[in-house]
Amino acid sequence: MRTVTALELRGKLGELLDAASAGERILIERDHRPMAVLVSVEEANRLDEDREERRRRTVAALDRLDRFRERMARDYPEEPGAPDSVTLIRHDRSRDDPDYDPHKYDVSKVGADR
Repeated sequence: MRTVTALELRGKLGELLDAASAGERILIERDHRPMAVLVSVEEANRLDEDREERRRRTVAALDRLDRFRERMARDYPEEPGAPDSVTLIRHDRSRDDPDYDPHKYDVSKVGADR
């Protein structure tokens, strides 16, 4: 992949467009940081197709997570009065805190074997 600066892009736009339309990828940098990639229309269309596939996979993964959540709720129902997830996480994280106050959260319902 060829790398050009934004200044070079301005001076060689026609040449770079020809190269990109021929299939070359051109990385455009500003202050030594990558800012954009110039690609052919065909490559851009392929990237858009990949975006649609990625969206489809994301929706499928969220559906699997929802089914997992439903299964966990069915197999491990919450006990009345049990602490919620946020309280458990705060309790777990607070143990690393040197100013930990065990009375700050209602930890009496958190697993005593921890």
